[in-house]
Amino acid sequence: MKHLFTTLLAMLGLCSACQSQDIPTLEPQAYEEALHTDTAAVLIDVRQPDEYAEGHLRGAQLLNVLDTATFQAGIAALDKSKHYYIYCRSGRRSHNAATQMKAIGLQVTDLKGGITAWQSAGKPIVKE
Repeated sequence: MKHLFTTLLAMLGLCSACQSQDIPTLEPQAYEEALHTDTAAVLIDVRQPDEYAEGHLRGAQLLNVLDTATFQAGIAALDKSKHYYIYCRSGRRSHNAATQMKAIGLQVTDLKGGITAWQSAGKPIVKE
């Protein structure tokens, strides 16, 4: 019985380690610099279409994480040789998206504080 309990604890530890993936998160200034210097950079906005239309980072592609089927299909089609820089409004959705992306082998960096922090830092957004 003691051996079974120890084995179960070890398995739980391994499972939680698998799920807690280390996602790089950068402040707006460092994020902007990384985007400009990374030759394999692809910028993705994971918010909803209406949020994207209100303003987004220049060059960002929209891939709505809340549209689960489209998001899953979209990330499955991404090039694993690229580095994906993602953001949302405040960081919660992009962290969720980054976790999913990293789980399938993509290189991901998240914007700490999302577009809200970006704008607070005086960084530009565009509207299309």
